[in-house]
Amino acid sequence: MELHVNIAKPSSIVRKLTIKVPADVVKNRFERGMVEVQRTAKLKGFRPGYAPISLIRQYYGDDVRQRVYDNLINDSFNQAVHDNKVAAVGSPKIETSGANLQDVEKDFTFVATVEVLPEIEPKGYEGMSLARDVVEVSLKDVDNFINSLRESHAELIPSSVDDLAKTGSFVDIAFSGKIVAESGELRNMDGLGGSRVLEIGSKAFIEVFEENLIGMKAGEKRTFRLDFPKDYKNSEFAGKKAEFEVALNEIKTKKLPELDDEFAKQMSCENIQDLKSKVESRLAGERNADADRKLRSELVQKLIEKNSFDVPVALVESEMRSLAENLAGELKQKGIDERTISEFLKKDIDSLRKRAENQVRATLILNAIANKENVEVTPANYEEEVGKLAASMNIEVQKLTEFYAKNSDRKDDFVFRVRQDRTVRLLLDKAKIKSKS
Repeated sequence: MELHVNIAKPSSIVRKLTIKVPADVVKNRFERGMVEVQRTAKLKGFRPGYAPISLIRQYYGDDVRQRVYDNLINDSFNQAVHDNKVAAVGSPKIETSGANLQDVEKDFTFVATVEVLPEIEPKGYEGMSLARDVVEVSLKDVDNFINSLRESHAELIPSSVDDLAKTGSFVDIAFSGKIVAESGELRNMDGLGGSRVLEIGSKAFIEVFEENLIGMKAGEKRTFRLDFPKDYKNSEFAGKKAEFEVALNEIKTKKLPELDDEFAKQMSCENIQDLKSKVESRLAGERNADADRKLRSELVQKLIEKNSFDVPVALVESEMRSLAENLAGELKQKGIDERTISEFLKKDIDSLRKRAENQVRATLILNAIANKENVEVTPANYEEEVGKLAASMNIEVQKLTEFYAKNSDRKDDFVFRVRQDRTVRLLLDKAKIKSKS
């Protein structure tokens, strides 16, 4: 449709579009809307499709008119930003004050205020001075890792019935607890009972709870009181006093597997030497990946410091929501309740906003550099990266390729991330990188 559009620039990241839709377009849309309603309208005395337009206008005119203006705003705004190459982000603020919304035979003018991507001329990105951690793997590191493998494959052997529970003992317990009210009354609350095998001293439970188990024998029962920490992860119990009754069913001792070729074979290795070699390679790979992440983080932070520009609020808020959702999911997996998660996110809002803004700035800067340096993702690049991703996910390349073929939005997001990664690699190739211990 033919539009008259005037664009003002209140700031570097805001555009104010005054959009005028010609009267003939408004009238045509309204008449088409009335005809569409006429086809299905059920009015007393008339079959659907046969009621006079005058009656349709009388009964449905206001609804059709409102729908016409809503659609016109949406369609004309989208056309205006497309035709005028406005890089809009987020939803526009629409103002129709002063517009005649009753007369569909007149021009319709409205104002749309929207944030836009900043125009960035990237600087200071060539020959950056960076430092990368030196990666070393000692024999002690290898031994510690192998010992952790032995710990994870340890057996729990029942102790003598006369043994006493001590720090490091594994105890099979059944327990039930009640909250102690200020009046001294004991009150039942969900989540204060159960059965489990607990290592005393592991701090899997409240430390004072585990301490009260020391000295118990198999078959013994014990009742004790404790105070939940004020910062306890479950806010329902935080700062409250509770009374627990614990029955110790059995005490067990951890027995580590022998460090021999048989153990190495359980770890899919030929012998102990092969196990040590593979552990060393794994640790080196993990530490190199960590060093690369830190190097990339330093590069991005320096880019942010060297390039100052305004950031659209809509992008920051969208990134904040994503970060908050991911953090909430992680906390929920750790068993933290919804109320505590909500309180934590409220307290952490400033930190989340800062992280979100930094991530948005990094994305925008890298995109500007990619445009300036003509960084592209060729079909060959795409196939290579899909292959790497499929290998890391342990799925067939063909299946991942078909997934992206059917999900264009996910494919676009993947290509965008690949382009950003290629841009970072370009900058690292041009950077002056020294090693640091």
